[in-house]
Amino acid sequence: MFASKLKLLISLQFLLVTFVTTTWAQAQIEPSAPSALTTASKPVLAPSGAPPSPLSAFSSVPSSLTTLGLPTMSSLKEQKDAYVAGIMPDLGLKVKQLKKLKADKKTKHKLSKTEYEGLSMVKAITKFGSGDRTIIEEFFVLRDNDAAKPLPYVRDVFKYYQKSGRVSSSIIKDEGGLLLHGPYQRYQNDLLVEEGYYYAGMKDGRWEKYDTKFMLVDKVRWHRGVPADSRLTYFDSTHRKIKEIIPIEYGKVKGTYMAFHENGTLAEEGKYDNGVKVGRWTEFYPINPNGRRMRRKLTQYASDQWDTEFEPYTITEWDEKGKVTFEQTKKKVIEDEETEN
Repeated sequence: MFASKLKLLISLQFLLVTFVTTTWAQAQIEPSAPSALTTASKPVLAPSGAPPSPLSAFSSVPSSLTTLGLPTMSSLKEQKDAYVAGIMPDLGLKVKQLKKLKADKKTKHKLSKTEYEGLSMVKAITKFGSGDRTIIEEFFVLRDNDAAKPLPYVRDVFKYYQKSGRVSSSIIKDEGGLLLHGPYQRYQNDLLVEEGYYYAGMKDGRWEKYDTKFMLVDKVRWHRGVPADSRLTYFDSTHRKIKEIIPIEYGKVKGTYMAFHENGTLAEEGKYDNGVKVGRWTEFYPINPNGRRMRRKLTQYASDQWDTEFEPYTITEWDEKGKVTFEQTKKKVIEDEETEN
């Protein structure tokens, strides 16, 4: 297909060159007869005894007829060869570029089914529920579960637990989950309701949710488990020790906020609503025995940004050994929970 198009292109270019050179040659011919036709230097003698012919003056063709500027076939061929030789390097380069682009596209398409961000993956499918509530999940997991690890400060890490056949960000006892990696799609009653990407168990790239009519209802961009628009600060200039994650949505501070101790453990966590602290905020000690976070303080804030009359208060405090040192009356806590609901 490509070769036939190339031949057609060269043929059209050759015809164009021929037409231009012929037109140029005709323009060089004067409309009046050359002087050699009207001023023959010496007429040819008529045969003996015969009267001179009136056309005898034109019987010898002057050399000027052969030098009127008309291009010969050999000169046309030379011009065509020079033209083609001039454009062929460009054509050859374009052909090589097109072939390379086609090969690269084919390679990327092939890798998109077996790799994501340079890491090999394997496809898996889960199905649970029945009737209109049937859920089907199509996703990929790392071929080598140790090829990449989730970042320590990412809270939600998604894994596929083969024994239970479920995808979850919760830790399931007695099961070594496989990290999700690559494209993910969730269907309900054969309708696509959510899709996105994972990187080593962390949400990555663009995530979208749809209603039953396939209308977009939510869209969020993630980067390795953190909303892509979030602001990250660090303790060091090499950006290895993270200090805090400030959630940003449409230019406003909104979402889950996290602060960290210099040793990498979580220091504080809570939610912002348009720059205002809302809900329950938890503070942690910098120690992490047996992989468990040790809570230091639990504080209650208003349920939303509009409740400006709400007075924040401490619900519970603990010491470094996990012993409760202060606890708010249950009556007040229950009343606030009912108000939020």
